[in-house]
Amino acid sequence: MFSREFQKDIEKIEKDTIHGAIYLTIELLKAIRQEVDRTESGVKDFNALLEELETIHPEIASIRIALKLLKEGKSHRIKKKIDYLDLIDVIYERIMFKEKITSTNLMKILMNAQSIMTISYSTTILDAFKQLATNTIDKRIYVLESRPKREGIILAKRLAELGFKVRLIADAAAGYYAKDADMLVIGADTILPDGSILNKIGSFQLALIAKYYQKPFVVAASTNKLAITAPENLKEIITDKPIEEIYESTIEKLTVKNIYFELIPRELVTIFVSDEEIELFQEENNK
Repeated sequence: MFSREFQKDIEKIEKDTIHGAIYLTIELLKAIRQEVDRTESGVKDFNALLEELETIHPEIASIRIALKLLKEGKSHRIKKKIDYLDLIDVIYERIMFKEKITSTNLMKILMNAQSIMTISYSTTILDAFKQLATNTIDKRIYVLESRPKREGIILAKRLAELGFKVRLIADAAAGYYAKDADMLVIGADTILPDGSILNKIGSFQLALIAKYYQKPFVVAASTNKLAITAPENLKEIITDKPIEEIYESTIEKLTVKNIYFELIPRELVTIFVSDEEIELFQEENNK
């Protein structure tokens, strides 16, 4: 039986629809570590704990990878609690190392743009701008509000606090302002095996707008986010969310739909920024 504290932590992570993939992955690792540290659980309890977490945020590949690494490490070399705690720390350091490299690589690309457009709240993108702020703040950033949860407002505030000139705009205004942007940049929740990107709703329209204006469409995502396997059914990930976030209708013929994620085809990505010098599916690109 898991502690009440752990159950509360997991419930908080499950309900979090604001923060990005890596933030939630790190929060999950912290919750697991605290639970292991506060109990005298054995291997069977660890197994049960990991199985319980299999369905948490199915859209986030970095969570799947972290859980996979925990299972593999547990199976081969975990003999006592300190070993398990050390394994969690190693996984944490691995994730953060890759994120640091990715955000640094993105920062170098952002240096070449005077005006940038983005959507949602990406820790990778925010960290890149934090690094950029130590060199220059002479940039204009357009941030879409990112409905329905409007987490773009949080990113806009953070960027403005760093000293950048920020314009917070409605999602529907992206096409109007994109002509003034040098590049359009997004993060990613998951990179699927076929090279397509799973990210916040509204990302696909940015990719199409970028293509129309012939602007670079940049996706920043570490290899932490490479999906282990392709989802059998994307309906398990792209699911209906609370309709009251948009409009609670009582009209018989009016159906309200609300989703948080969508796919962006690989061919719409101009630049892929990661922690490794990789090009997804190079053979297909060269056909």
